[in-house]
Amino acid sequence: MQKARKGQWLILSGIILAVGLVSLTTLLNEALSAGYKVALSETEFPAHEINEIYEETVRTAKLVWENEDNFNQSMEYFSENVSKIYALHGFYVSISAYNSTENIANLTIQFRSENVNFTLGPDRLIQLKP
Repeated sequence: MQKARKGQWLILSGIILAVGLVSLTTLLNEALSAGYKVALSETEFPAHEINEIYEETVRTAKLVWENEDNFNQSMEYFSENVSKIYALHGFYVSISAYNSTENIANLTIQFRSENVNFTLGPDRLIQLKP
């Protein structure tokens, strides 16, 4: 009778250890998976492209500002060309830059890809002349 109880305790201990190992493995797997998904989302966001579009738009606006008469028309032409260039790479880019007051322009940039829908603005003010 005593030997039968020792066998039951042995089987019960094995079951408890097995359940514990399965639980621990599941938790570790979830932690690794969550870390991977966070790291992957950081690399999928096209921050470099958005920053490049913004810097190039501001630089072009400051260059075009010297010819104040055609500022809005020149910025529309710039917007069309940038949209075409980024469309070839699979992105939708829309830039709206117009002269709002003296030496100040309003800027709105929309950037879309299959994973990202980003809008800078509306009415992001940029100083054209110091």
